[in-house]
Amino acid sequence: MFFIVELRKLNLGCHVCGIFLGCLLYADDIILLSPSVEGLQGMLNKCFEISHFISLQFNVKKFHCMVIGKMYKAATAPMLLNEQAVEWCDRIKYLGVYLANAKSVKFDINPMKRSFYAASNSIFSHSQGTNELVLLSLQESVLM
Repeated sequence: MFFIVELRKLNLGCHVCGIFLGCLLYADDIILLSPSVEGLQGMLNKCFEISHFISLQFNVKKFHCMVIGKMYKAATAPMLLNEQAVEWCDRIKYLGVYLANAKSVKFDINPMKRSFYAASNSIFSHSQGTNELVLLSLQESVLM
């Protein structure tokens, strides 16, 4: 919550109908949303400042930047977190879902589908003579 409050004070990041949506947090996963590269760099600087203040370390190898919008194919200046470069990429995995860079927000569910089919095939290929109710129960557990 401290991150959101401090980032909101910067007046950077995305705002929709006057509501700050520049930072999404779930447990230790953070997404920063900014309409400009300069704004994103300012938000990264603030995140580093806050993390230093509360004795938290970010692993820059786990940080990624991605562009969504009409400039998604353009070359982008490197972003820095504590003077270390943050990698730009074409897709990002967040909470098990892949976001892909494009003109608008796109979700890539193909990795989840592949995982589901692999698990299903594994259940059925190793289940010769197994009760059908057990197989159904195993199949339902894959969906959870």
